[in-house]
Amino acid sequence: MRFLLIGFFLLLVPGSAHAQLEDLDVVDRLVAVVGDSSIVQTQVQEEIQRMQLGGAPVPLPGSAEYDALFEQILNRFVDRLLVLQAAARDSLFRVDDETINERVNQQITQLTTQFGGQAQLQEALAAEALSLAEYREILSNEQRVTQVEQMFYQSQLRDAAPVEVTEDELLERFQEAREQLQQRPKLMTIRQVVIQPSATGAAMDSAQARAEVLLERITAGEDFAQLAIEFSGDPGTAVLGGDLGWFRRGRMVREFEEAAFTLLDGQVSEVVATDFGFHIIKVERSRPGERSARHILIIPEKTESDLASARQLAMDVRQRAESGSSMTELYDEFSDPAAPDSITFAFEQLSELPPAYAMLRTANAEDIVGPLEYEVGPGETRLAVVSVIDVREAGAYTFEDLRGQLAAQLQQERQIELIIEQLRARTYIDIRM
Repeated sequence: MRFLLIGFFLLLVPGSAHAQLEDLDVVDRLVAVVGDSSIVQTQVQEEIQRMQLGGAPVPLPGSAEYDALFEQILNRFVDRLLVLQAAARDSLFRVDDETINERVNQQITQLTTQFGGQAQLQEALAAEALSLAEYREILSNEQRVTQVEQMFYQSQLRDAAPVEVTEDELLERFQEAREQLQQRPKLMTIRQVVIQPSATGAAMDSAQARAEVLLERITAGEDFAQLAIEFSGDPGTAVLGGDLGWFRRGRMVREFEEAAFTLLDGQVSEVVATDFGFHIIKVERSRPGERSARHILIIPEKTESDLASARQLAMDVRQRAESGSSMTELYDEFSDPAAPDSITFAFEQLSELPPAYAMLRTANAEDIVGPLEYEVGPGETRLAVVSVIDVREAGAYTFEDLRGQLAAQLQQERQIELIIEQLRARTYIDIRM
């Protein structure tokens, strides 16, 4: 049980191995030094035993195969330590404690069910000299490490250069995976045009005027965050005082980014118009290529007349699609750019789309469906005109089905390998096998 409870955790908390060894009250052999951190033999051995307890085949200790496995896991530990050390140098990586607590609670709940109750789980933990609180802390630290690692790779991959993947490599990966693939579910591919009702000129003028008044209040010294809580129409950030966190170029719409990336720390923008409404932006902090900012969004109010006009436009788009107009051209001319122009999904996933999309369940290839009317938020209606491109019955996955997924997977693996190579090149590493 001890191996299952601890695993990677012993290695992945930043700090020296000496503190870890002191906590474990164990004398151990040093097997690697990575920057200012260390890895000891027991950590690798525990991971091997953890693999064995999970059902993986493990060679006999002392064999060449065991030594190769030991070296493979040790290098995996080194790579992960390199990532954590690099992430620790970047103040942008902030752990989401709420998400961590939620995931840990789920793990505890699952274990409680497996052991038949909390008393039984506590008894099993006590046999390993652990309390439930101590075990919860172990799980929390594991989740923190995982979250930091994911944030680091996301930040690095965002600007990573493309890596070429050959057709032979894709075919080889497909052959490796095909025996483990389940049956492909029934799939549907659609193209769509999503109409967003537009506010009248009077409503736009009114919203802009309200934003200008708020800007005057901010300039006069009123608290930006409090005004965002009271007046912002962005439900995701209003309760946070308009806090958007850190973002890079490419994450926001063009007009918003152009304003945000010209502001200095503490500065407030003029009123900025985007497709979402009228924004006031305050940059809290800045780094090269990144900003931490707040915003207030004033959304123009839409009337029943605006919705009626959108419904008529959606009907016109449908008629043009039925007459042979290209869905791509119709999308470019009429669609809300925030909505995807095409989607491929399994029929089981229809429930994850807005309820109006349930009409697609009985549609066939080449059908035009809609307008499908649904809400994306309070008072925010959308109307979708959908062209069914293809309906594929369930069956075995083909190479063409998975080509795009395999290419993305392989390219990301190669990019991560390059990231690790760069970290290794600039970090002191001493492996003592």
